[in-house]
Amino acid sequence: MIPYVELDRNQTYYLMFINAGRTATLDNASSQLMRFPMHEITDFMTRDHRLCDDCLVAVEQAIVNGAWELAGTEFIRFRDALLYHFLAEESVLFPRFEQRTGMSLGPTQVMRSEHVQMRQLLAAAEAALADRDADEYAGHAETLLIMMQQHNVKEENVLYPMCDQQLADQLLELLPELQKQLATGGKVAA
Repeated sequence: MIPYVELDRNQTYYLMFINAGRTATLDNASSQLMRFPMHEITDFMTRDHRLCDDCLVAVEQAIVNGAWELAGTEFIRFRDALLYHFLAEESVLFPRFEQRTGMSLGPTQVMRSEHVQMRQLLAAAEAALADRDADEYAGHAETLLIMMQQHNVKEENVLYPMCDQQLADQLLELLPELQKQLATGGKVAA
């Protein structure tokens, strides 16, 4: 397997592949993708779960330190990371899985339903943060965190492995599409 690292999400967000001292950007790395193991979707999307988790921790740390403006900035990073993650799943991964398996009312529908609930909690937490109401924020953020943890376990242990199995032949096109959604939310740079 060829190791890779993700650049900062706010940059163009390329995948970098490292092989015998050479690096290649996403544009010329398609042949490298063929060497990925069968659990690549699981690994790729799980890494993004951890990125979202880290962003939420940064918000919490800023609030504990009384740095409300920093908390607001970190929350925007968290919100965008989480919403872009949902978008990558809902616009790229889930439709491909559903098309391949014919299951549109199965696990992807459950995940979409949970995304709706998490979006509502996210909005409530953002409002509490804007009001600088630490207790209200903590309540919404704790509920969101618990829901995210439960949701991620289902995706990482059930849905993503199913995607790895069903979509292995589509990795060359699927991973760059997911990467673009995670980086930009599907927005095209002007």
